[in-house]
Amino acid sequence: MKKNKVKGKEGGAQVVKIRPAKPRVSWRARLPAVGEWYRTARQFLREALQELRKVTWPERRETLGTTAIVLFLVVVISTFLGLVDFGLARLVKGFIR
Repeated sequence: MKKNKVKGKEGGAQVVKIRPAKPRVSWRARLPAVGEWYRTARQFLREALQELRKVTWPERRETLGTTAIVLFLVVVISTFLGLVDFGLARLVKGFIR
């Protein structure tokens, strides 16, 4: 039951009004029917295929070029971060000693 607290005029006393609670509905009753799930799944797949037809897929040459750039940048950034980590570790060891 939900309670509403309301200030009354009887010297600041509080009056509590009780409202009846809403009836609980089981989780199974809230689920849509199996046929509705099937229709929504089919509609989703249909729309996904339509969107995939709109995609312009890259050619092999473009894919290899972007992959090479990504791999190069991974090596460069990991080397940089490794050197920074090594330098900071040496600095902290120097302060500890």
